[in-house]
Amino acid sequence: MSAIAFSRAIGPVAIDCVVSEQHQSGLEITEIPIESGARITDHAFVLPKRVTLEIANDNAVATYNALVAFQASRVPFTLVTGLAVYNNMLISMLDPGRDKEFSRVLRTTIELQEIIIVGTAYADDGSGRMAGEPGGRDSTRSSLLAKERARDAATADRVGGTVQRGDTGFLPAPDLGILSQIFGG
Repeated sequence: MSAIAFSRAIGPVAIDCVVSEQHQSGLEITEIPIESGARITDHAFVLPKRVTLEIANDNAVATYNALVAFQASRVPFTLVTGLAVYNNMLISMLDPGRDKEFSRVLRTTIELQEIIIVGTAYADDGSGRMAGEPGGRDSTRSSLLAKERARDAATADRVGGTVQRGDTGFLPAPDLGILSQIFGG
């Protein structure tokens, strides 16, 4: 069996072997029917990239738990494959399979999807202040959080502290793979 060479990690989780990788890049082409019944194209946009990896890793339980914890953290990461480098990826699905032949090895399919991160902006409404300014009269957004406005110490700590992404922390699986022992790393 041969393997595809790529960065040997999915986020912080070390991977021994990539058995296969499939890439999906799509374009959504919108259509509108017109009076004659014909459909015309009026717009097209790029869909998020998707990558499907089939991997194998020894120490099945630790690797699986590390992948599930990393998936639950919802932290975007960069994926380096044999074809391309993908930014802002998340694990959308893990599909492990076990049988008597691979009872100690994690052999799983992992589906990854690019997430598109956007920002918002507000235009000046002519009054010298930004329309929809947080906490303003015409605002639909709450005022900005400030340590000084907190009613108790716990809230003040949350407002002034570091923002953590995701709900849970995780520890990466130790890199105890067979390929790591052979090639070092």
